[in-house]
Amino acid sequence: MMQARIVGTAPEATPSEAIVLPVLEGRSALDGEVGVLDRRLRGALSEVIRRPGAGKILETTLIRGGEDGGPSWILLVGVGTAAQLDLVRLRNALQGAGRVLRRYGVRRAAVVATSPLKRAGGVADLARALTEGIALANFDAGVLKTAPDAVRPPIAALGIIGLDGGAGAAAAVRQGLVLGEATNLARRWINLPANALTPTIFVEKVRQALPRSGLELRVLELADMRRLRMGALLAVARGSEEPPKLIVLRYHGGGRRAGPVLGLVGKGITFDSGGISIKPADGMAAMKSDMGGGAAVVSAMLAIATLKPKIDVIGVVPATENMPSGKAARPGDVVTASNGKTIEIINTDAEGRLVLADGLTYAIQQGATHLVDIATLTGSMRRTMGPVSTGAFSNDPALMAQVRRAAELAGERVWEMPMWPDYDGLVTSEVADLKNAFVPWAAATTAAIFLREFVDSRPWVHLDIAGSAVQDAVELKAIPRGPTGAGVRLLAHLAGLLAGDSAVT
Repeated sequence: MMQARIVGTAPEATPSEAIVLPVLEGRSALDGEVGVLDRRLRGALSEVIRRPGAGKILETTLIRGGEDGGPSWILLVGVGTAAQLDLVRLRNALQGAGRVLRRYGVRRAAVVATSPLKRAGGVADLARALTEGIALANFDAGVLKTAPDAVRPPIAALGIIGLDGGAGAAAAVRQGLVLGEATNLARRWINLPANALTPTIFVEKVRQALPRSGLELRVLELADMRRLRMGALLAVARGSEEPPKLIVLRYHGGGRRAGPVLGLVGKGITFDSGGISIKPADGMAAMKSDMGGGAAVVSAMLAIATLKPKIDVIGVVPATENMPSGKAARPGDVVTASNGKTIEIINTDAEGRLVLADGLTYAIQQGATHLVDIATLTGSMRRTMGPVSTGAFSNDPALMAQVRRAAELAGERVWEMPMWPDYDGLVTSEVADLKNAFVPWAAATTAAIFLREFVDSRPWVHLDIAGSAVQDAVELKAIPRGPTGAGVRLLAHLAGLLAGDSAVT
């Protein structure tokens, strides 16, 4: 894990190899914190920010330093206009900056918290965002490449200059390190090809991540699922040669008596061909990422175990492939979920809601009182939000408000979508209790209404990360490309909020 701390050094005197200097768009004067450094560089920083377009989000300019014992590199990174600046965009800008530094082999970096940045949030929130932004730059998409210089060493140490928040800011930096590393773990798993992350391998990777975490792990096998009558999950798994797994993690936080027990349920489809309702070939390679919700739940559980909020949390990940074969479920089949409800399978490519149905039921059976499921669920949400935001659906305004607050703390965008009763008929079947409807419009809402049938009226939020889990839009310049780890930090913060634990929030 990268090390980070708040330092009292002036920018020009930092022992770090490189300084990251966030720059606002449309600002032609330097902030006072870097005046001495600019003079030592003979006005090079001032010259950069006066250029047209300077400060545009994720625009970078690298300047050679190294004189008088100062930093070897100064990297100016745009954070957009003051009106647009928030801690989401700041994290993205710093992640982009960190990636540039890694290309130059920088191991020790510092970032300057200039005066304009301090208007984006409180000191602790800013400290956490700065830490996470640079930590997120340590994710590598190309770890399977064999060329000697294909993967650059990570940034090992970060100094934060210009903050004086005392113990609260120092604690936020520590939280940022934990949450950044947990997010990168999810991104690494999401990035793996499907042949390197089958359900069985997924379980082994979870086991490898658990030592010293204090989390309890139980893995339900095929026979367990049959005994528990998880007909929805088993219907999806039927077409694959790979056996399904139900990963169950428990964190015992010593929550208050009769307090909430948070159940986190993540979709763990390690490859989604669509089954008999097979997907088009174009883009199918990206379906290795269909376990993004499951990766988020496991990674969040690891972060929660480190941050130690006073609440009990259960993580459930139904993991399987969705494949076509002679054994695969067919459109028109009727199966029975573990809560006893019958489901008509209209489209086998609407498999995520099927595995989540049994996952939610199991979390309730294990004592969850508050539920959040997270899934790369619908192309509809991807088309609506793209990589910018997660779509949220809820039956409980209080829990939804906590999720929104958790998203703010995490630096993630979440937008609540409607579940008006006018839509309810979309999941009504003529031959079963429900159908996994696959409609060309309101598809994300339809999926959420289906899942609501499996939460037993408990407070619940559904997070659809079909768009936000991976940033693959070349046209989108404001968010670094690749797996994002959407939901990891949000879920960890939510546990802290429900616990009322300021050590986490």
